[in-house]
Amino acid sequence: MTDLTIAVNEILDRRADYETAEDYYYGTAEEVFTSRAVAKALKHTAGEFRLNFAAVPVDTVNNRLEITSVSAISEGAGQYLDRVWATDELQLDIAQVHKNALIYGDAYLMVLPDGDSLQVHYNSPKTTIAIYDEENPKVMRFAAKVWEITVDTNGKREKRTRVNLYYPDRWEKYISRNKKLTTNPQPSEFEPYVDQYTDSNGVMANPLKQKIIPVFHFRTEMPEGKPEHMRAYGPQDAINKFVVTQMAANDFHGFPQRWALTLEGSSENADFGDETETVGVANQPGSMAVLKGIKEVGQFDAANPATFIEPLRVNIRAMATVTATPLHYFEPTGNVPSGEALRVAEAPLVKKTKMRQLCFGATWRKVFSFILEAQGMKEDVQIHWRAVETFDTKEAWEIARIKKQVGLPDSQNLVEMGYDAALVETWEQKRALAASQARTGVGTTPVQPADTAALETGSEAGEQTAT
Repeated sequence: MTDLTIAVNEILDRRADYETAEDYYYGTAEEVFTSRAVAKALKHTAGEFRLNFAAVPVDTVNNRLEITSVSAISEGAGQYLDRVWATDELQLDIAQVHKNALIYGDAYLMVLPDGDSLQVHYNSPKTTIAIYDEENPKVMRFAAKVWEITVDTNGKREKRTRVNLYYPDRWEKYISRNKKLTTNPQPSEFEPYVDQYTDSNGVMANPLKQKIIPVFHFRTEMPEGKPEHMRAYGPQDAINKFVVTQMAANDFHGFPQRWALTLEGSSENADFGDETETVGVANQPGSMAVLKGIKEVGQFDAANPATFIEPLRVNIRAMATVTATPLHYFEPTGNVPSGEALRVAEAPLVKKTKMRQLCFGATWRKVFSFILEAQGMKEDVQIHWRAVETFDTKEAWEIARIKKQVGLPDSQNLVEMGYDAALVETWEQKRALAASQARTGVGTTPVQPADTAALETGSEAGEQTAT
């Protein structure tokens, strides 16, 4: 198989799994029926009543994946990264990458040239893939993007499939000859896509100075990513079934199904009065029904709600267990632990989130190092994350004070506490200026920012600032 067919086949094969992960996260997964008769009876309401708990394992991790800053070794590189970090577009890309990498297990970021600058673009794993070297699975051999476009063919608008292959030294572009690809597309189904940048074979030299593949792969695990909520699929199917079935049973609680036994040999019909829309037997308040030819009446008991509620709770707890998500995130109105009990309950979640930080952080370092190198600054970068553990305000400031005592700079301490890096830098500049004026006798006595003072004293003022 050629690289073209390998890439297209891989994307088409994985797309169904990604769509399944998407359905479970957004609560659109269809109910699983074991009986055709029940499926037919509930086909109109199966998708109406949804309690989507499968999104919780994704959201609890995503809410803790927050990058506070990116730093470099040299001052010039650090200042450039600060300017890049301050852009709203990058903040949105980061949030989108983290969320979708957790939903699908994979997410991609493309850094492409745009004149004298670089443009960062998120790409869905449903259209993009990275193919790794079989001997060394950590080395990306090439990347591909597959998507649909609309073209004019003999005056008609038709769909075609575009494919771009990205290698370190070149980019190859193709377009399908037919409207729709076959199950296992062959090279003959494609032809070179020629534009102003490519030659007659649809090939162009890599325009990037670094000559690397401009696709960065974010994944939850190595070597292949897995949806964060994949283990929640089974419990969510059970939850859907209990909820939908209970909603169907509720109709019988409000309007019980009744029965009547006729007298043997009787041909009389029951008299329900003149109302043509009367529901059930003698269902009107203050009325009396005269039932001719009826020997006995009664009603069927509706299903006990506990039949659905108790198994529902069991499956919610099962989902919490298999996804390493604390139960209080599924039942926030219950008894939420505090203090040491809370940290023990969240220990599996904290460990899992730190693993995601390692996986995502390694890729972010490559992204920002690449951006720096494009500006002629070749050096390593560090990704700084907000603390994953849950602390109350007083505990957080106490930990920050201890970090200061062991030598962590105030600026880094404040960044880890959640303050904006640019704002912290402004405080540092003001404090340095005030200190300089104090040494030379010019200006007033320097005043420390309340936040820095809090790091030294752990005072109530610092706690209020953090709040």
